[in-house]
Amino acid sequence: MMRSRCSLKNCSPNLFFLGTFPLPSVDKTSHTMALLAVPSVRLVPRVVVARRCDKARRARSHMTRAAFVDQPGDDAGPSSTSTKQKPPEPSADIPNDEISVDDETYVESDEEVRERTAVGALVKWCVERGASGSGLSVRLPDDLLRGRGLEASRDIEVDEIVLSLPLEMGICDAQEGHPAETWDTMANAPWGVRLACRVLQERAKGVTSEYAPYLELIPESVPGSPLLYADDQVLGLQYPPAVNEAREMRTAVEMWHGILTKECPSALAGATYDDFKSAVSVVHSRTYGIAGESGEGYFRALLPLADLLNHAGDEYLESASFLSKQTNEVSNTDTTESNNKNSMWPPAHDSDNLAWSTVDDSGVINFAATKEMKPGSEASMSYGERSNDHFLMYYGFTPPRNPHDDVIIFQDLEHALSWHMVFHPELWDTGSDEEANVREDAARAAVKATEKLLAQTKDGELMMSEPRLKVLPGGRCDARLVSLFAAAYAGNDAGVESGKEIMEVDIQSAHLDIAKRCAELLRQMPTSIAEDSELLRSESIADATRSMVSYRAHKKEVLVDAITELGKGGVEMPEAYR
Repeated sequence: MMRSRCSLKNCSPNLFFLGTFPLPSVDKTSHTMALLAVPSVRLVPRVVVARRCDKARRARSHMTRAAFVDQPGDDAGPSSTSTKQKPPEPSADIPNDEISVDDETYVESDEEVRERTAVGALVKWCVERGASGSGLSVRLPDDLLRGRGLEASRDIEVDEIVLSLPLEMGICDAQEGHPAETWDTMANAPWGVRLACRVLQERAKGVTSEYAPYLELIPESVPGSPLLYADDQVLGLQYPPAVNEAREMRTAVEMWHGILTKECPSALAGATYDDFKSAVSVVHSRTYGIAGESGEGYFRALLPLADLLNHAGDEYLESASFLSKQTNEVSNTDTTESNNKNSMWPPAHDSDNLAWSTVDDSGVINFAATKEMKPGSEASMSYGERSNDHFLMYYGFTPPRNPHDDVIIFQDLEHALSWHMVFHPELWDTGSDEEANVREDAARAAVKATEKLLAQTKDGELMMSEPRLKVLPGGRCDARLVSLFAAAYAGNDAGVESGKEIMEVDIQSAHLDIAKRCAELLRQMPTSIAEDSELLRSESIADATRSMVSYRAHKKEVLVDAITELGKGGVEMPEAYR
C-alpha cells in the first residue's frame, strides 16, 4: 500500500493504550536544498579479496551497482559484457605463498549481466524523465541473498536531498492510460485494482511500452502475499482476524476479476485470474501514497527507483523476545540502551535513514536523509508505524521485532463484558440482579468517562473508528478495556460518574484478567513460538510459508509479553512456554 515515513510518523501515538506516553510530533519541514548535479549512470567495479587457504577456490560474485553521483569520472555508461579483474597484489601482512586467487578470474553469468544492464537502463531512463539525485547507488542481488535496494555511495549529511522524482514519471492511479471504454467500471474499483490493470496493460505492450525499462525490473508477483497463499496457508496464520482479512481480500480480488472480465475485458489486457491477483500483490507492495504540499489532493503511484527503498523502522532488541529470554542466546552486552534490553517498549532502534516529502508545486517528490550515512550503508525508510497485519496483507512480509504490532483480544466492549461475566461468576452471579446491574452500570460509565477524556486528544477519531480491543508490546493495552474491567470490580457507578478514582487493586485485577485472556488465546494457536522458529531456520522454506510463520510467531510474542507484563507472575503460561 502506501509508504510514508513523513505522514505516518506523525500519526496518532496511540494515547489510548495504557502503559505508554505520547511521543513528540516529528516536524517534517519541506527540504529546499538544491542538488549539485545529476548526471549519469556509474558502474562501480567489483573487488577481488585475497583469501588464506590451501587451494584455489572460486571467487564469489560481487555485482556492480548503478549510481546517481556527482563526482569526477562518473560519466561511464553501463557495459553489456563482463570484465576480468587482475589478481590482487600480495598484502604486506600476508605471506605471498598464502595468497590464493582463481585460476580464472570470476566471470559474470548471463543472468548477472542482464541484471546489471537492466538496472543501468532503468537509471538512465529515470534521468531522462527528470529524476535527479546524488549519493545513492542501486544495490544488485548479492551472495548474501539480499535483493535489490539502494545504498549510499558517499558520505551523506542529515537533511541532504539524495533523490528527487517527478510524480508524472511513475505509473499513477488516474484515468489516463486506461482504455476509454473501461473507465466507467474502473472509476468504482479499488485503487489496487486500477493500478494492477495499468501494470498489466503496459506489460502487454512489451518493449513498446513507455515504461518498459521499469517493468523489466518489477517482479511478476509477491510470493509472501496472502493473495497468493494456498487455502491451508491462510488457515496457517493461526490468528482469526488475519484469516478473515486474507479471505476477504482474496474474495474481493476474485470478484473484481469477474467484473472486469464481464464488463470491460480490455482493462485486463488478456490477463488470467492468476496474472491479475499477482499484479495486485505487486502494486500493493510498491505503491506510494502522496499528499499535496497544501494538504489537498492525494496521489497513488508506482515510483521507479523509490520503490527500491526497503523497510527499516522501529525495533525492540532481540534480547526482549521470548525465545532469547528462554535460551539466553543474546549476550548482556547486546544493547544500545541497557535498561531496555529485555523490554519490547519503548523501541530500542529507529533504523530508517530516509524520509520523503509531499508533492511540491512542480510535482516533484524529494527524499532526504534523516541520519548521517556512510558509503555502503543501506538507504531505507519506514513504511509506517503499523501492525504486522498491515505489513503482511500489503507488503507480503513482517518486520521481525515490530513494537507497533498488536493482538485483538476482544471484538468490542460487549464481547469483553460478556467474557468477564462468564469468567467471573463470583462477581456477577452470587448477588442479586440489582447488584449485577450496578456493577455493569459502573463498568459502562467508566468506559464513557475514558472515551470522553480521550475524545479531547488527537486519538479521539482513531478510538471512535476502532471498536476492537487490543494489547501491544510492552504490556500496553486499550484504556477502555482496563477501565471496563477495573470498574466492574469496583462496582460503584455513582463513584465512577462523579470522577472518583478506581482503586489500584481494581486496576491490577483488570490487568490480570487481560493477561488470562491472552493466555487463553495463546493456547488456541496450534504451534508454539519454538516450533515456528524451527520452521523459519529451514533453508528450503518457501516465501509464502516464511511470511505466514513469521507473522503468527510475532503475534505469539506479543501475547507472551502481555502475559508477562500484565500478569506479573500471577498468570500461568501455556505449557509450551514454561
